[in-house]
Amino acid sequence: MSWLNFLDVRARTWRAAQLLKEAPAFARRRLTTADVWVQDHHVGVGATVLVVLCTAAGLLLRFRMDQVIELARQFAPVCTILSIAITAVFGSIKWVRKRKKARLATTEAARP
Repeated sequence: MSWLNFLDVRARTWRAAQLLKEAPAFARRRLTTADVWVQDHHVGVGATVLVVLCTAAGLLLRFRMDQVIELARQFAPVCTILSIAITAVFGSIKWVRKRKKARLATTEAARP
């Protein structure tokens, strides 16, 4: 391997490392931008999502009704159990957050 090849590989490796280091901040900026955009256009986004979902469900039921019914019979108990578990987890998280907020409020009020 020649010296120039080594420097080229080293430079590319360094650049790749820099890009990986900058990736989380870049992704955070993009997600924040997208979040703000969705907040500003939430009515249109919600309506579009509902139209697309209803259209997809209608087409699925129109052309694959038997398959949808068979899959629903198979996965209904699993989906029920998962929804109960997920609801319990989210309820617990909400309860913990409420307790933390109350604790922090009393802590802040106690400070002079």
